[in-house]
Amino acid sequence: MANATKHTRPAGSTVRSAPVRVVSRTDAGVAVVAAAAPEHSHLGPVTNATWAWSVRRFARSLMWTLPAYAVAYGAITLGRFDGGGPAPYLENGLILHLVGWIVAVWLGLMALVAVAGLLAAARSRRSAAMGLMIGLTGAALSLPFAALPEETRVYGADARMLALAGASVYSLGWLVSGWAVARSGLFTVSDGLMLMIAAPMVGIAGLLVGPLQTVGAIFMLAAGIGMAWTAGRLVPSIHGAAASAGARAVAAQVAATGGLAH
Repeated sequence: MANATKHTRPAGSTVRSAPVRVVSRTDAGVAVVAAAAPEHSHLGPVTNATWAWSVRRFARSLMWTLPAYAVAYGAITLGRFDGGGPAPYLENGLILHLVGWIVAVWLGLMALVAVAGLLAAARSRRSAAMGLMIGLTGAALSLPFAALPEETRVYGADARMLALAGASVYSLGWLVSGWAVARSGLFTVSDGLMLMIAAPMVGIAGLLVGPLQTVGAIFMLAAGIGMAWTAGRLVPSIHGAAASAGARAVAAQVAATGGLAH
């Protein structure tokens, strides 16, 4: 006769209510950060969603460096008819202009970071990331040689040619980033086109023909203002989203039961 005795769990035992999470190697970093998050944080534990929200919020604030880059670059190049770069500022002893040129280049790199951060979840994210990498490479290649006199020889090559090569790569980075903006669907196509038009002027063409730098800064300013304004409305606030979600839940409960549960 089969044993029909019903086996019961001892009263002192506990039942695991939460499933065991298996962490894969590709998700280990996010899982470790989430596990180490404070339980009583006002934003809750760190998850993929909150991490992405933090990155997007940082990129939205950083997007204002694009119009700032245009203003700084246009201010220091206004009225210049010689080639770009800091070499004329060094020769003429214009320290403020030299500092302004360095600040403008830094703001331009930060703007590339902002574009790549905002487009990280867009369909053109690969192009945005590629534009950032190319722009950083161009800046790193041109900056060491842009301040050297034209006749300086660097390992058998002319310093001016090396600076022009770096400026060409820098222009390519902005060109790819403008293409990514135009295809993203987050910004208007005209913003991307203006970045693409300004790309050679703030790079290789500006080093060859000085006045083109100011024209490129104008295109950058027009695109930057529109993109910074649009970026501020791309992602809703977590608190606002939570409040609206709570309001919808209350409305649904009232519609279903005719009142609120106490």
